[in-house]
Amino acid sequence: MATAVPLMVLVAAVNPLLSQTGQTTLFSFGPVAVRLEAVAWGVAMGAMLAGALTWFAVCSAILPADDLRDLLGNVVPTLALAVSMVMRLVPELLGRARASRDARGACTCAGSPSAASSFSRGVEQVGAMVMWALGESVERASSMASRGWGAGRRTHWRRARWTVGDWPSLITVAAISAAGVGYALWLGSLWTYAPRMSVPGPAAAYGPVALLFAWPCLAAAAEVFLSRKEGGR
Repeated sequence: MATAVPLMVLVAAVNPLLSQTGQTTLFSFGPVAVRLEAVAWGVAMGAMLAGALTWFAVCSAILPADDLRDLLGNVVPTLALAVSMVMRLVPELLGRARASRDARGACTCAGSPSAASSFSRGVEQVGAMVMWALGESVERASSMASRGWGAGRRTHWRRARWTVGDWPSLITVAAISAAGVGYALWLGSLWTYAPRMSVPGPAAAYGPVALLFAWPCLAAAAEVFLSRKEGGR
């Protein structure tokens, strides 16, 4: 998250310079007017980008790529491979970003960097990460081609299989997710950034998303409760 925050700040800072929508002017320099609605829009886009990076990092820590391929490899092999590669590449990208930031931070011979210098360093770091990701994608594509990817279905040993007990949780999570997506689309249709920001929708509409986030904790608590109940008999 510490690496995703500078990227979020960069998106939030660039958007008001490119978008002049809104009515509430915060300040202006020359012909450029920075408006509150454009800043809020940039913060929202940066938060979504940081949230997506955090989701993949957390998913990679909880569900390894090998387990994901075992579960979905026969059903949707292309999607399983793409998701597993993203789950692996995002932590690698964040790690390289931290290494690049630490290396630049160790160069203190020129003194403390100014705000403009820090911004230019952030832009250079993002560009370096994009170039590394493109180069890494070419190498991975060549590796996949040399290993016969796309040659047809092949048998493989599976460490985990779907069981009857997995379906209730899957159906529950799918139902909660569908309700959350529906409420999100409804709230998105009510919210506007320009010409003025509207008020948020009812608090009850955020219930499915909160329940979805709390579902792993509730499932773990139920498992502990049942195990203690069986142990007390």
